[in-house]
Amino acid sequence: MPKLARISLPSLQFWGLLAPLAALFAMGGSSRPDVQSLALLNPLMIAFCGVALLFLRPEQFEGKKSLLVGFLFAMLMVATYLLPISAQIVNFLGGTSDVAEVRAAADLSGMTRITSMAPAVAWQSLFFLFAPLAVILFALQLNRDDLRLSVLLLIAAGAISGIIGVLQLAGSAGGPLYFYQITNNGSAVGLFANRNHAAVFLACLFPMLALFAAKSEGASRGRNTPQLIAISIAITLVPLILVTGSRSGMLTATVGLIGGALLYVSHSPSYRGSTKAKSVTQIWAATILVCLVLVTVYFSRAEAIERIFAENGGANDRADFWTSSLQLFWQYFPFGFGPGGFVSTFQITEPLALLDGAILNRLHNDWLETALTFGVPGILLMLAGVGYYLRRSFVLWIRMDGARSAVALGRMASIVIAILGIASLSDYPLRTPAMAGFAALVLVWFAHARHEPKAG
Repeated sequence: MPKLARISLPSLQFWGLLAPLAALFAMGGSSRPDVQSLALLNPLMIAFCGVALLFLRPEQFEGKKSLLVGFLFAMLMVATYLLPISAQIVNFLGGTSDVAEVRAAADLSGMTRITSMAPAVAWQSLFFLFAPLAVILFALQLNRDDLRLSVLLLIAAGAISGIIGVLQLAGSAGGPLYFYQITNNGSAVGLFANRNHAAVFLACLFPMLALFAAKSEGASRGRNTPQLIAISIAITLVPLILVTGSRSGMLTATVGLIGGALLYVSHSPSYRGSTKAKSVTQIWAATILVCLVLVTVYFSRAEAIERIFAENGGANDRADFWTSSLQLFWQYFPFGFGPGGFVSTFQITEPLALLDGAILNRLHNDWLETALTFGVPGILLMLAGVGYYLRRSFVLWIRMDGARSAVALGRMASIVIAILGIASLSDYPLRTPAMAGFAALVLVWFAHARHEPKAG
């Protein structure tokens, strides 16, 4: 079976995938719709979609039709809120909200409107989806070796982001290495604007490094260089995540470490075969890891740990926001207030007790915000996605041959998807174009194993 260490030269399609990913990590590290780089990034992603479609063949959809159909349905759902329709229908779809009552009282009959509460931001939401679509269209064209090589591509992106994060800590809090005007100055955000998004991306590297180490072991013929590289990166990630100050990063890093260990044990020849082949490298890695954590805490750079034991006012505020926003679901039942409309909609009904100088640009719970934004159709789409994930994960981990490289790739992707799903419970990582493109590639990994030949 071909290993990661025996990958052939990349195909033209691989370089095609590299182009949108490089653009996304260079210009798409912020989730804000007013970032200036989006003026270049959005049309560039649309152009990449057009280029990818020129080379896409029908047979490349085989086994991945459900993934593409689901994504195109999500795009169609967003576009539906931008269609100009009769004002009476808009009033009806607005449910019992204050806005619907104002529109009805204004008697706008004969006029047309779009359903979304924030049309300009809704257009941004539609353009945003072209980034993950471009990644999917290029990734569908990759062969088996190219898909495995794309894992190394994402590991390299994580390493670059981590190195930039270290330089950010070493330099000024307002230095030139912070690429976005609105960011977490003084934190190791790397290529991102938000420390939570940076930490979650680093946490996703643990299962990828585990796959790289496990699949390289069988091809190394006694040389443990790939394993040492993977271990070195992994033990460096832990203090980097700690110094970001992200509690979400700590939680997802724990999931990533456990999932990575499970993946390595499941696919490493050392653990599947004789126990004599087990090296003391793992023991040294664990020792160094513990020492790094202790040193980080000792020098008071583990901001994430400090925030856990500090008074957790921010988490309490988020719970209050979640509770008060639930009424919006019934006010705009059954179709929600439309993409991009959360800020303007929540400001209408925000309780006086929550009013302060801060502006809530997101609900910090992407599952709940999606349900409020798209109503019943959004909930059904999320349930379909969760059902597909659970069924597919069961097949990958229980019914498929773990010796196949594509199965290992799919299992690794299932862990990464779980990390992103958990992070979305208290944050919004997938609202960032770079993370959305990364997640799109992970979904292709997840769907790839079905048509991999047994002897690979």
